[in-house]
Amino acid sequence: MAASLADYPRRPQAYGGPAEQPAQDAATADAAPARERPGPSPRVAALLSLLTPALGHVYIGQARPGIALPAGVIAADTLLVFAMMGVLARFWMFVVSLALLLALWLFIIVDAAVRAHRTPAHKTYSRWAAAPAFVLAWVAFAGLCVYAVHAKAAGRLLWFNAVTPSMAPTLRAGEYFLADATYYQSRAPMRGEVAVYVHPKQPDVHSIKRIVAVEGDRIAVTGGRAVVNGMVVAEPYIEPGDRNASLANMAELRVPAGYVFVLGDNRGASVDSRDPVAHGPVPIANLIGRVTDIAFSYSVARMGRWIGTPSNM
Repeated sequence: MAASLADYPRRPQAYGGPAEQPAQDAATADAAPARERPGPSPRVAALLSLLTPALGHVYIGQARPGIALPAGVIAADTLLVFAMMGVLARFWMFVVSLALLLALWLFIIVDAAVRAHRTPAHKTYSRWAAAPAFVLAWVAFAGLCVYAVHAKAAGRLLWFNAVTPSMAPTLRAGEYFLADATYYQSRAPMRGEVAVYVHPKQPDVHSIKRIVAVEGDRIAVTGGRAVVNGMVVAEPYIEPGDRNASLANMAELRVPAGYVFVLGDNRGASVDSRDPVAHGPVPIANLIGRVTDIAFSYSVARMGRWIGTPSNM
């Protein structure tokens, strides 16, 4: 008798055969993990911190370092402003505060980028803080720039540069120097001090010269050298220039009360108190500050040089 097909057992289909493929695909699809949303961008965190400290940390949702780290930047920035405003107008203070400020800022940038890289994608962070952070950063930056411009114009930032060679060789043209704005608030001007002052004939101009005589002194100039109260002043820091030039010799006169008599160290290239029309004596009230150190020079060896008074040179 012929056997029918029903008499044979049904062979199981091979694993992965066509009959079971749809079920396997469905299971694989169910087991596939959902795509996680990306975490905070290290580049955005670093850029925000570059513009303004703390914004990068706010962006990644870490408020504590975002508040603590900028506090150090504010402290360093305050020291730097003090140096530039003449409160602590010394070269070492300027260098230390500037180096501290840059080091802290760099650390904050790197720290924000590293923290952003390590922040899990599922952790909540201030994704939308980026847009207002950019606006806030640039507003803060613009505000600081405007303040600096107005402070410089008002004479509150005693960060000056020599634009003429009138004080050479003590100060070369193009060099920046610091001045102590508090010095003349509690001290009377003295001979030999290098001072920044408001020009007596041009109220909107700041000048720098050396005080060679104070109120009541008798002052004359012979061959470019100062003669105070009948004695030739030892001035190893000057360049006397041509002994026969028009301003190289001046008859003796007495400095009026409330004034000082100033001369440039480069006597042949300086318009100063010897010229009564273009300059004349300087009112003590016009004195802004005493020059302390050279802050920047194209000659590295001159940076930090003290030029406040001859006795300390």
